[in-house]
Amino acid sequence: MEGNVPVSGRFRDQRLPKILTQLQRQKKTGVLVVRRNDQHKSIFIKDGDIIFAASRYQDDWLGELLLKIGKITFGQYEKASEITRTTQKRFGTVLVELGFLSAKDLFWAVTHQVKEIILSVFTWLDGEYVFEEGPLPSQEVIMLKMSTANLILDGIRRINDLIRLRNELPSMNTVLQITTDPLILFQDIKLTDAERKLLVQMDGRSTISEILAASELPAFETLKLLYFFLSVGLVEIGITDLKPEAPAEAMPAEGVETVQDRAREASPPPESETFKPAEEAPLVEEALVMEVKQEQQEAVVEGREEIFRKEEQEAHLTKQRIREAYEALQHQDYYEVLGLQREATRDEIKRAYFRLAKEYHPDRHFQSGLEEFTPQFETLFRRITEAYDTLLMERKRKDYDTGLTLKKFKGPREDTGSSIAGRVQQGQQALQRGDFKTAAYYFEGVVKVAPDKAGHHAFLAKALTQIPGRQRDAETHYKKAIELDPSGVDHYIGLGLLYKKGGMVQRAQRQFEEALVWDPTNRSANDELKKLQT
Repeated sequence: MEGNVPVSGRFRDQRLPKILTQLQRQKKTGVLVVRRNDQHKSIFIKDGDIIFAASRYQDDWLGELLLKIGKITFGQYEKASEITRTTQKRFGTVLVELGFLSAKDLFWAVTHQVKEIILSVFTWLDGEYVFEEGPLPSQEVIMLKMSTANLILDGIRRINDLIRLRNELPSMNTVLQITTDPLILFQDIKLTDAERKLLVQMDGRSTISEILAASELPAFETLKLLYFFLSVGLVEIGITDLKPEAPAEAMPAEGVETVQDRAREASPPPESETFKPAEEAPLVEEALVMEVKQEQQEAVVEGREEIFRKEEQEAHLTKQRIREAYEALQHQDYYEVLGLQREATRDEIKRAYFRLAKEYHPDRHFQSGLEEFTPQFETLFRRITEAYDTLLMERKRKDYDTGLTLKKFKGPREDTGSSIAGRVQQGQQALQRGDFKTAAYYFEGVVKVAPDKAGHHAFLAKALTQIPGRQRDAETHYKKAIELDPSGVDHYIGLGLLYKKGGMVQRAQRQFEEALVWDPTNRSANDELKKLQT
């Protein structure tokens, strides 16, 4: 795991909400094993989502749980236990066969058991944890259809230690603001009306002390919610001054992607390489960065009531509707993606984005029957966000409109060798100035036109590595580069660094070792191996 969360440690140093949030952001697959005294529990994670849990602690077992909540009698418990011991059948199966429980009730009970195992760990003040990355056991088929954020919220609700919360929250004078990261902002989080009202107070001006004073909820409940908002990154430590001349900014909360990070990943240019020649592309300088930050934060603050408004009746997405929206992307410009006219106002752009971002957020895959559409949701959401980021700022929108006009008059044309070289050059320049989204935009265009060049895939992978949520795509393109050019030492090193960043030490080591097979004296590969071995 990257950042400040190691793959193993103690809960007194790393709290469970932060661990689970980071695993979810990195889309990890594996088992998080937690231990405390005689308790040993395992949380199964697939692509960042918590799907199952098991426990060796007898009080967590299904029979004990059903007995405690009154779903079975003690006599039924004893009889089913005896049959289970003699036949080696699962306890739940025996209950259904005996007619003590319906199949529907059994499914509910197992789901409830899994949640209880997970939620109980949130109250631990200490204990050991280790994340074992890798494929999940095939027999674990129960899928817990609940977002990580909602599980964390339910877990934090169970905390009854006021001093613990006070110690883990920032100082009472800290200013809080809502994040501008769309993946976090539009998560499917089940909040009450009072909790949503508390959330919209995070405007970048109010301190924790002021928020507590104004909250309609009890102080302890408010502290729990603030701890939750900060843990999942929905709220971050505010920036006291968004003007370009500001000398310094407050440090962000650990594990929280800041507005600065979003600004550095400026949106890609329009779909025409002619709209902004490389020599005219503005550098991401401090004034521009601050301007982007201010535009994004103001848009979120202005629209927070709408973003967090409880929908009376959410639109039910169908598979056909998702397929049609996904297939239409390749033919749509940014206005069409958002369903807008070229004359759309800023308010219309925000409203369209807020609606579509909630509608196509990757959390939608928890909806029954839509589990297979995670990749489509991710692509739709990414394109919707790119469109919004481009059209929100007047400067970017003007450049984009110019590009659309040029494209309309010039008409479609095939990419020549010179245009490919120009895109590569523009992508490299974007990489050098840290503008990774723009770099990825150019290299994705190059790879589409010339997919048989290993270097193009490697450049694209390098850019994607720096974009949150695109690490899996980066891995795919590094592997393609290696397939096309097995002797390309830099491809192995790049993939190794990607794995190292994701906490996959053994995979990283194998890549650095493979690089040394082709170039035994390669300094970078040798240095990285030494770092992993120390």
